[in-house]
Amino acid sequence: MRTKSLGIDIIFPWEIGLLLIVIGVIVIIIGIKQSKKEIDNFENFPLFKPTTKILFGGVSIIIGLIQLLPLLK
Repeated sequence: MRTKSLGIDIIFPWEIGLLLIVIGVIVIIIGIKQSKKEIDNFENFPLFKPTTKILFGGVSIIIGLIQLLPLLK
């Protein structure tokens, strides 16, 4: 009996995947803190919106988790 695969392959070693997860969590925390602030002065307008940071952090966590798949064997 042959098992089916998702066709997802790793790109980096698992250590880099773990680093991507940590970076993703940090970016999400920064995005959440930034979204709670009100912007009164347009001179201090952020370069990236908080939702962009949260989205980037989520994608980084997903890619990091894919890189950790070989550890499940």
